[in-house]
Amino acid sequence: MSNFDTSEARLFEGRRRHDRVSTDMTIEIRRQRRDLAVFLGEVLNLSRGGLGLRLDRGTELQVRWACQTSSSKEVEVLFRLPCNGTLVAVEARCRVVWSKDAGQERSRMGLEVIEFLGNGQKTVEEFLSAQSA
Repeated sequence: MSNFDTSEARLFEGRRRHDRVSTDMTIEIRRQRRDLAVFLGEVLNLSRGGLGLRLDRGTELQVRWACQTSSSKEVEVLFRLPCNGTLVAVEARCRVVWSKDAGQERSRMGLEVIEFLGNGQKTVEEFLSAQSA
C-alpha cells in the first residue's frame, strides 16, 4: 500500500461502517444499465457498503457528470469477484460520495453501494469472508 493509500485509509477510517478489503480488479461504470457509454476503473478496496476506486482523471470527471445527469443521481457498476475458482459478476447501484485528484492524471473516488442486484450481496459477503479467513 502506498503512502497515499495509507493516509487516505486513516482519513476515512472513522467514517466507514464496514471493514474494507484491498483488491485489484477492473470495474465498469454506467449511468444506467442500458447505457452504451461504459467507463472503466480499478477497484482498490471493497466492503459491504462501498468501493474505493482509482480512475484516469478524465474518466473520473465523466463518472461524476454521469451521476449528476442521472435522474436518480446514481451510477450502476459491474465487477467480477473470484468465487469457488470462477469469476462471478456483481452488479450494484451506487452513488459517488467523494472524489479527489491523485496526481499524475489519476483520481480516486469513493462509491457508496445503495443496492446490490441479483446475488451480488451474497457474492460480496462470501468474498469478504474468504479474504478475512
